[in-house]
Amino acid sequence: MNNRIKIIIILFALCTAVSAELSSQDFWLRVPSPTNRILTKCWFVDSVYGWVAGDSGTIINTTNSGASWSVQNSGILNYNIDDVFFLNRRLGWALSNDYFFNGTFVLKTTNGGLNWSMSNFPDTTVIVSSILFTDSLKGYATGFSGKIFRTTNGGGNWDLCIIDTAGCPLLYGFPKHRLNFINSTTGYACGGQYDMIGAVWRTTNSGVSWNAYCITPEPLFDVKIINSTKIIASGGDFDFGAITSTTWNNGGDWTYNNIGYGGIGRDLAFRTEKEIWMPLAFAQSWAVHLDSGNINIPWIGVPAPDSTAVYAAVFKSPTFGFAFGSYGAIMRYNTAVIGLTPGSSSIPGDYSLGQNYPNPFNPTTNIVYKLAKSENVVITLYDLLGKQVKVFVEGVRPAGFNRFRFINSGSGLASGVYIYKIEAGTFVESKKMVIVK
Repeated sequence: MNNRIKIIIILFALCTAVSAELSSQDFWLRVPSPTNRILTKCWFVDSVYGWVAGDSGTIINTTNSGASWSVQNSGILNYNIDDVFFLNRRLGWALSNDYFFNGTFVLKTTNGGLNWSMSNFPDTTVIVSSILFTDSLKGYATGFSGKIFRTTNGGGNWDLCIIDTAGCPLLYGFPKHRLNFINSTTGYACGGQYDMIGAVWRTTNSGVSWNAYCITPEPLFDVKIINSTKIIASGGDFDFGAITSTTWNNGGDWTYNNIGYGGIGRDLAFRTEKEIWMPLAFAQSWAVHLDSGNINIPWIGVPAPDSTAVYAAVFKSPTFGFAFGSYGAIMRYNTAVIGLTPGSSSIPGDYSLGQNYPNPFNPTTNIVYKLAKSENVVITLYDLLGKQVKVFVEGVRPAGFNRFRFINSGSGLASGVYIYKIEAGTFVESKKMVIVK
């Protein structure tokens, strides 16, 4: 056998073996999925009925506590399902968008998703990507246009809400990504713009008007209610990493926290009132907090099984939780391992190498890796013939998430597939990346 082919086989075998060893952690267990599409949003009305949405019109659901999942016919084929919301086991809504021609599609079901009806959102100049109802008649929708809409007749008509930007000028048109309500009158929206600002909007009159508050340097993608006065929002960006912001006085003041991990906090799932699991998307890991986001308590890093990019998660009780992510991944919380140890800073043996992002790329990409303890790090780049083309000596890097930025403009590498390998103490792992020009 050609020596170059042998090298390629050895590299891929090494990558597979290391990946299998890392995925042995048991906080989350993979379960069979009816789809290989990316799953990004989920909604459970109780511990029995749940729906998950994602790429290419995908909606799946369970009616038996996740013992099995089935694909529903959304009527959407070429666009993502951007959000899904159910008020009860029968009544639900979903949103999808044709960003260029047809605007927002509003899907509605009255029989648990067995059938979905479709209509166009009345304002065709906006992109609506988040929807929530507080009862069968009163609902709210928002999205990339920055506008917030309100209906009082179950979506028959949508009225434009008033947004007071005095507390955060020039933010009217910034995207809003998630809605949540404490009760029928008080609610929150969160959003912002990469490399500019993250903000929350609060209403105390059932959404008729909203006040804006600038609270973080990067956008926010989820906002959750802890109790009547305590609210937490999460977000971040590709370079800055994951962030949170928390209020203990119903939005009067917000405490900002860069949690020290790569990735973006696109969802927040409360196992208990204090224990929060935040999936970090492309970073292929979780951040966990044991005191409701208290800035004085550090977040704990936990790798996702099989290096899965996790986008959405939900707990309906301390022992009933599900998470969803790349390639149709469905993960169930392992009740044999309940909770994390207070005071922990990381999980023993917690090493991982993330997929570079963006990928394919030109000229710049990021490689995020996780160390269980401080290690001397070397990153080596190979072509597909196994030839070493670049060596990057990172030096001693701290425990936790680290990011290496690769810029091809100075390296002059041709378009193609390459293998990058990390060596940190006894930890070795490899992944593929693609350069395009």
